[in-house]
Amino acid sequence: MPTTPLPSNLKSGARAALLSLILASGPATIAIAQENAREAADALSPKVVAVVSGGRWESSADGDAGKGYYRAVAVRSQDNTSRLYLQKLGLSDGSPTVLDTREIQELTDMSAYITDMRPENSTGVSENAGFVTYVYLKEDPSITEPDTWELFVDEFGDHEFLPASN
Repeated sequence: MPTTPLPSNLKSGARAALLSLILASGPATIAIAQENAREAADALSPKVVAVVSGGRWESSADGDAGKGYYRAVAVRSQDNTSRLYLQKLGLSDGSPTVLDTREIQELTDMSAYITDMRPENSTGVSENAGFVTYVYLKEDPSITEPDTWELFVDEFGDHEFLPASN
């Protein structure tokens, strides 16, 4: 749907035809967007066990200009333990682009199993630069309750992976 009115100098027949064309293309546009979303979901590796997006960054000291957000990706490795990756995504032309991916070595060294991940808040709005997500993990798969760890990214893009303090 256009957000501006149709030009008044169009004859009524032309206006009706143009309006019909715009309205008719809406469902096709939605179908294409849904198809692209489905393709993205289908392309996701079955080894990905959890993904959390959020936080924000703006023109960082490491040379990335612009703005964007972070994403934590938990992946099952060949030995069935988990790997955790922190991705920095940039927003340009409305389309996210992965600018950097780094493994969270602290988790890899633990040989732990990620059971879940949750964002610090679910509002989708971050007042401060950075990113926080809670990672639920087990160092021994036979233990019933997981431990809670926190992946914290500060306003400079540096991270810490520590037991949650709450």
